[in-house]
Amino acid sequence: MLCACQYGSVDNEKGAKDSDSAVIHIAVLPTEECRPFYVAQQRGLFDSLGVEVKLDTFMAAMDADTAFMNNKVQLLVSDSLKACYLNSIVKRDSIQSIITDTLRLSMMTGKPTRIKTISSLKEKIIAVTRNSALDYFADQTMDKAKIKREYLNRPQINNISLRADMLNLNQYDGAILPEPYATQCEEQGAYRINSTNAPLMRVLVKKSVMKKRKKDIERIKEVYWKAKGQRPM
Repeated sequence: MLCACQYGSVDNEKGAKDSDSAVIHIAVLPTEECRPFYVAQQRGLFDSLGVEVKLDTFMAAMDADTAFMNNKVQLLVSDSLKACYLNSIVKRDSIQSIITDTLRLSMMTGKPTRIKTISSLKEKIIAVTRNSALDYFADQTMDKAKIKREYLNRPQINNISLRADMLNLNQYDGAILPEPYATQCEEQGAYRINSTNAPLMRVLVKKSVMKKRKKDIERIKEVYWKAKGQRPM
């Protein structure tokens, strides 16, 4: 999964130039949920269906969101909570989902903190990304522990790699991480105290883009599920 980063690149300037061309830019993160797009690119599946795709990799979901809202990318790999948030702020357009899939998140805690159960989360510091499925998962975890949600301190660390590194360096009590970062932290001694594997992943497109590029987007959907080797959810 780590090698996936080399197949995408943050190239916003080029994205702006290509936004009106035949190329469709997809904002992705180096996470397990985006793996089918990297696999499709490696195998030439986009080319086989005659659609030009460029994967623009971002380390922070917020940066990917900004590129999407500024029309520098046409598709955004995100989640259902973020979709609602972006729809609430978009102007003169609307956002729709073209792909729904599972999203795996884990609440990880550092080894020195000795927090091994969710019952110990009161007034602890757990890094998240706000207005997203990570925030929602944090709420669900607190509800499960029967602790008031406001008793969890949630610094916003947008960069996934930085969030994982700060956990490994014991700079806060814990973090919510996607795969493969959660597993990597676990291998370095972190505890996985709660996980979810829910149908929260979304691939988003603006209605205006869908109207112009419907055939290409339908091909991208086909490629995604082909790369994943299963039928649509």
